[in-house]
Amino acid sequence: MSLKQSIKEILGSIYFHLYKKYQPTVGNRVILYHSIGSKLDHDSYGISISEEKFKEHMKYIKENYNIISIDKNYSNVLDKNSISLTFDDGYKDNLKALDICEKHEIPFTLYITTHEIGKENYLSRDDILRFSNSTLCTLGAHSHTHPLLASLSYNEQLNELTKSKQILEDIIGSKITHMSYPHGSYNEDTLKIIEELGYQVVTSSHIGLNTTNNLNMKKIKRIEIVGSDDLKSLRKKILGYYDFLAWKE
Repeated sequence: MSLKQSIKEILGSIYFHLYKKYQPTVGNRVILYHSIGSKLDHDSYGISISEEKFKEHMKYIKENYNIISIDKNYSNVLDKNSISLTFDDGYKDNLKALDICEKHEIPFTLYITTHEIGKENYLSRDDILRFSNSTLCTLGAHSHTHPLLASLSYNEQLNELTKSKQILEDIIGSKITHMSYPHGSYNEDTLKIIEELGYQVVTSSHIGLNTTNNLNMKKIKRIEIVGSDDLKSLRKKILGYYDFLAWKE
């Protein structure tokens, strides 16, 4: 464990045991995965979790939590503690996750970077159709080329978010109203554009629990799961050990 990670663990434990666990809050925790079991050349951060760990995570979540979809009724079901599952980017290995989620009857949302469709390690058009045919899967866009949206002009952002929406709609033959911000990056222009394009449900990289008091359907909070996260780490992230990281946002 790196020094930075050790400090994060210590601060998380202090935050939880001195504050968080005494602040009972009801709501939904959205967890974010990327790759399941692949070795990705660009993965310097460690976003790929082993298939075995992912299976353990899903079994644990299914046995211990109510799992809900992030959909149009989302704001009406935050009166109980629950978990929601999301995947970013559209990696080919997410087909493994589909099989595992179907086995455990776990709903999830998959956000796809459309420029990568059909490339090595990424889902093909036929794969995306398979996801769209699953009653457990909600498909969403993750931009076209996965840029930092806040660094782009209004027109560049409009192109990214329009193109990704159109490509996915062409593949599945129905409307795409869900998306997630690539890198968690957005600005006021982004928020205007997603309204114009009809994106209704948007997940972010802000950390925290989604509650009836803080819910913003264009900035739904999530916490990321990485390759080093075992069941103990997953449990801590669900319980809110690292919600203190939202203070720096």
